[in-house]
Amino acid sequence: ARLFGGLWRLIAKALGSSVRFVFRGAAELDEAHQRDGIAFLLLIVGLISAAGAWFHLKNFVGRNIYAAIYGVGGRLGALIPLVLIYFAFRLFKAPDEGKSNARISIGLILFILSITGLFHIFNGSIGTGQTAIRHGGGWIGYGVSTPLVALLTTILAIPILFIILFFSILVITATPVSQVFSKIKAAFHWGTNKVGEVRAARQEEFELTDTPPF
Repeated sequence: ARLFGGLWRLIAKALGSSVRFVFRGAAELDEAHQRDGIAFLLLIVGLISAAGAWFHLKNFVGRNIYAAIYGVGGRLGALIPLVLIYFAFRLFKAPDEGKSNARISIGLILFILSITGLFHIFNGSIGTGQTAIRHGGGWIGYGVSTPLVALLTTILAIPILFIILFFSILVITATPVSQVFSKIKAAFHWGTNKVGEVRAARQEEFELTDTPPF
C-alpha cells in the first residue's frame, strides 16, 4: 500500500508539474501568439465540425460530432463550422479589434438563440426525442422556445423571437435603429426619384411635335 501510495504521489506530482509548466509557458507567450493560438484552435475545431456536419464521416468520431452539432443547434448545425472558421480568420486578420469581436460575439449569441427558437416553433417539435431535437432548433431551440411558449403562448413567442433576431442583426452589423429608418427613407426617395425619371423619359419619347402625320 505504501509503495502504491508513493507511486501515485510521484505520478500526480510529475503530472501537476508538467501542467503548471505548460500553462506558465502559455501565460508568458506574446499576446499575438496567444491570439494566433486561439485562432488556430478555432480553425481546427471548425474543420473537425465541418467534417462531421457536412461530410458525415462513417466512424465513431464523425457520428458523435454529427450528433453533437445537430443535437445542440438543430437545423442551424450546418452553419456552426462556418461561424468557427469565420472567427478564426477574423482573429488572424484583425486581432486588435477586441471591441468589434466582442460585439459580433454577442450579436451571434442572440442570433443563435432567436433563430433556433424560431426553428423549433415552426417545425412543431414537441418533446425531447432525437428527431424532434435535430429537425427543430436543437437543445438550444428547445431551451429557448419551450419556456416562452409555456408562459406567453406561440402568438407572443414568435414576434418576441423575431424582435431579438432583428436586434442581433443590428448588433452584428453595428447599425442603430435610427440608421435603419434613415436607410429605408433614403431607399424610398431613391425609388420615387427613379419612377419620376422613367415617367419623364416616357413623356419625352411620346411628346407631340410639329411633324405632319404620315
